[in-house]
Amino acid sequence: MRLPAYLIAASGLLLAIFIIFRVFVRRSYRTNGRLTPLSMLLEYVAILLWVVFASVNRPADWPVTHGGPVVILFGWILFAGGWIGFLASMVGLGIRRSHGLQADTLRRNGPYGLTRNPQIVAFMLAMLGYLVLWPTWRNAGSLLLMGLLAHAMVMTEEEHLANVFGPDYERYREQVPRYIPLRLGPKE
Repeated sequence: MRLPAYLIAASGLLLAIFIIFRVFVRRSYRTNGRLTPLSMLLEYVAILLWVVFASVNRPADWPVTHGGPVVILFGWILFAGGWIGFLASMVGLGIRRSHGLQADTLRRNGPYGLTRNPQIVAFMLAMLGYLVLWPTWRNAGSLLLMGLLAHAMVMTEEEHLANVFGPDYERYREQVPRYIPLRLGPKE
């Protein structure tokens, strides 16, 4: 895909992401207090659209990996470590909570004591490892789009959690960063 077509497709994907998360998912949280099956399906559609976008934009002459052994090792560590962290965070939070079906308690321990979104941080680390292993402008664009998709999802979820947990969530937001922990442990 040439750059103009890529930019048009990326813009369409961003618009779809915005509509899915900031309109449909947000409405579901506001009216039902959780995700409905339709809004959950739409979230998966948004992620699937990103996967298709990333896959379609893979160059035909794509190498298996790029760089020397240190770069390749670093890329695989990021990629594998990110996936492990993503799955561990999802299981640790619980599948129902991870999918927006249950919000009965506010998780603050484990990785949720370092960042409010360990699943997103870990997944982005995996995708960064993917970019290190296969450095193309298309993969860099896909990483950026995934970051925007994830941020739209996080903004919608945070709005919902603030409505559910009120001042307790506001204290948590003040103590724990949204994405990148700049220091270990919660504030005193």
